[in-house]
Amino acid sequence: MRKLYLITGATGHLGTVLLSKLRSKKEKDYNIRVLVLPGEESFIPDDIECVTGDVRNIDSLDSFFDRTGYDYVALFHCAAIVTILSKDDSNMWDVNVGGSENIFKKALENNIDRVIYVNSVHGIPENPIPEIITEVTEFSPDLVNGQYAKSKAAAAALALEYVKKGLNLIMVHPSGIIGPGDIRDNNHSVRTVRAMYYGQIPFSIKGGYDFVDSRDVADGMILCLEKGRIGESYILNGEYISIEEMMEYIDELRDEKDKKWKAKTVPDALVESFAPISEWFSMHLGNKKPLLTPYSVQTLNSNGFFCHEKASKELGYHPMPIKESIKDTIFNPYDV
Repeated sequence: MRKLYLITGATGHLGTVLLSKLRSKKEKDYNIRVLVLPGEESFIPDDIECVTGDVRNIDSLDSFFDRTGYDYVALFHCAAIVTILSKDDSNMWDVNVGGSENIFKKALENNIDRVIYVNSVHGIPENPIPEIITEVTEFSPDLVNGQYAKSKAAAAALALEYVKKGLNLIMVHPSGIIGPGDIRDNNHSVRTVRAMYYGQIPFSIKGGYDFVDSRDVADGMILCLEKGRIGESYILNGEYISIEEMMEYIDELRDEKDKKWKAKTVPDALVESFAPISEWFSMHLGNKKPLLTPYSVQTLNSNGFFCHEKASKELGYHPMPIKESIKDTIFNPYDV
């Protein structure tokens, strides 16, 4: 049986790791085809079939979905824009919602056998702290906070509508992704962990979040092909860690000669006042993506307690310890 694996977002952090794992699968007679934006072709290995297109342009997707000569086709839809910025981003909505609808529509038209769609825990309504957050069956932008979360909630609702139309879709909800594979240095969480190690963040803040390794998420997605149930959602989280605990562990990883000052935890009111300034300065004067914004502060103080029991029981999903992932994020950032 000839198999074809399709990947959108193949040059992103998760897509890069997923592509590496699919390339190493011990299977016969299978091919991998990726969808990339113009100019991204150089990030893709030479032995991978590469189609240039844009999820926002449905007419550019025809050759990507061509299944001629294949008995089984599985699609991993990873393409998305993730942002912690305060300013509304219409492009993010066009990609995360409009682009996803184009992908779902073409997958249905071409009878794709399995679709693994990467959503986010941000799309799930938040329970009051300290209640554990588990999978839900209804999604709405009105039930979540922040533009990114609203776009993922809208896309999740759309995905379930396409399941009703007959699309063989399974949805996964990763928590904050860290770990190796961010070859384009676009992942905010990865940049933050590495900035902590290099002493570029002089203070700690209260709060924390659940972080998961990119390799675990990719493994979970592949497990969905084999064991996931159509129309179901699976939370693929790792482990909750406070920012104070993370900074203390990162300090332990340094050689004695590289030890930095111990970062002091600053009051919430000061962080909340500083976050908008940090965002503005980074965007307008620093000409770089900010590490601290009002939305990132809000996220770190939200309910970050998720449960992957469903994925563990049904898929055999077992994420690595968070400290192992943090260590590899710093010392083996591109080793996938």
